[in-house]
Amino acid sequence: MTLVEWFAVLPGTSSAPQRATARLKAADPGAGVLARRDGQPWIIGRSTRALTVAHSAGRTAALIGSHNVGEGQLAQALSPAAADGPVGALMRWAGSYHAVLATSDETWICGDVAGMRPVFWAECADVVLVGDHSGLLAEAAGTVGIDTAYLALHLLGPVPPVALAELGTTVYQSVRAVPPGSALRVGSDGRTTVRRWWRVPDDERTLPEGAPVLRDALRRAIAVRTDGESVVGCELSGGADSTALSALTYGHVGGERLLNLTRASADPGNDDLDWARRAVVSQPGARHDIVDVGAIPAQFAGLEAPFALDAPSPSAASPRRAAFWWRHTASAGARVMLCGKGGDELMPADLSYLAHARRRDRVTARRHVKGWAALWGVPAQQVKAQAADPGPYQKWLADRLTRDRDESFGWEAGPYMPPWLTGWARTMLADTLRVAAENAEPLHERPHQHATMAAIRALARWNRLQADAAGPFGIQLVYPYADQQVIEAALATRAEARTSPFRNKPLLTAAMSGFVPAANLARRTKGGYNADTSRAARPARAMFAKLLSDDCELARSGLIEPNRLRTALRGWDRTDDRTDLLLHLTLMCEIWARTTSNRPFPTPVPFEESPC
Repeated sequence: MTLVEWFAVLPGTSSAPQRATARLKAADPGAGVLARRDGQPWIIGRSTRALTVAHSAGRTAALIGSHNVGEGQLAQALSPAAADGPVGALMRWAGSYHAVLATSDETWICGDVAGMRPVFWAECADVVLVGDHSGLLAEAAGTVGIDTAYLALHLLGPVPPVALAELGTTVYQSVRAVPPGSALRVGSDGRTTVRRWWRVPDDERTLPEGAPVLRDALRRAIAVRTDGESVVGCELSGGADSTALSALTYGHVGGERLLNLTRASADPGNDDLDWARRAVVSQPGARHDIVDVGAIPAQFAGLEAPFALDAPSPSAASPRRAAFWWRHTASAGARVMLCGKGGDELMPADLSYLAHARRRDRVTARRHVKGWAALWGVPAQQVKAQAADPGPYQKWLADRLTRDRDESFGWEAGPYMPPWLTGWARTMLADTLRVAAENAEPLHERPHQHATMAAIRALARWNRLQADAAGPFGIQLVYPYADQQVIEAALATRAEARTSPFRNKPLLTAAMSGFVPAANLARRTKGGYNADTSRAARPARAMFAKLLSDDCELARSGLIEPNRLRTALRGWDRTDDRTDLLLHLTLMCEIWARTTSNRPFPTPVPFEESPC
């Protein structure tokens, strides 16, 4: 698959960049020079919009991505004495983008805080080449070898621990990664240094203080993406997060430019569509395009021809379904589609927030404990036990993969291993985690803040791959809940104001009061999509069996035991949520490994696509 957008920063002014440029153009013949410095190519790649480049005080900076910063504004931020470091001053604006800063003796490359704008580097033609796509750098370096140990991390549910995911390795042996919220410095001698420039804020704002800050941050995030667009698409599921984006977009662009898109669910108990309709009723002039159940391809259809992506991704498991959705959106005239993914990770707080809330406001904490107990139908003591302080991060993390099933809340969700992993894979993952834990630092000293940011980053790793897949179909997927300013607005608000057993997402609800219909704000139900997956899994079993056979890539790498996996596959339509997720993760890893290894996929097994 050809990438619609990518970039690589060329080092120095010698002949080395010319060799690196030749390697990159061999990987993508359509690549061009995006920016120059001292008359020489500096940044190469593809971009749907011109880069903003400025020169001042012997420095050159470029912003790549979604923002509304002009050259003059960027030049003013190039003061060598910037209080927030060499790149922090370049990352304070609304949107989602990369920043590149070059001086006479060093270059800094910086991505976002969530991971939607990653930074990778590799040795290429005797120089350090830095870019935003690891697979392309690996190809340019001529060493597209899979790192089996890192691939194994993607089999862990629900996601790998942040200490493992951000070790600096990637699924390619030759490519390194920069953790989100950090910047890479490349010196004139080619030496690299990673420096953290952003930290998760303390959650100290009250609800009345935090709500308008969040609303303004979302408004700016939307404006950056929608200004100048004749039609703006919004993926409106009917949930709180997408409804908020739709309402704010309507307020910014008006009804005649807004296109709400909703997919009906196969589950008759899913009431998302009803709530989506209610939301659009309050938007005179806005369009609402509802795609019926039978009109869209089933999940897993087209497995034999997946997207070629930078890393394993759920998007690869249903390529025909995704392609239909993006083509449909493009045919309606939209080039930008706003997605509410990330709101479920950002807005609530992990139950461990109660431990800190007790120190700040014992009355509120006591009410919340009683409220959760009543909501879940369990004793209050059980809620207290689950919300207990998990202790030091390093100690908590070290033995997570060797414990028995543990349902208590802690620093992060999981991790847990699929039962079909080999003994070698289990030991390797447990040992890797134990070693990583020795030097691991939490993203914030408060467990609930760390847990939220870890979840945001985990989802962003998937969302940016989905955006890559949508690009060739003419659609720019954007995720405002992953923007730095939106994240800061939410996480700076007290956890007991973001989360409550008495109200769904109280911070977002307060921010949207007067913009979203009151009935939608009061909604307490949440649509589920397990029925969609179950109905799609039944007719796809034969294809699963061929794809995950004894000689599949994961088995060849020593990661899975096919016999144990086959047993789980046969009952996929009857599995619990945990097993369902683990099967999805295994499938996406096999698809990616085959695609990257250029190994032919099995011949499609005919099946009748049940409507999903």
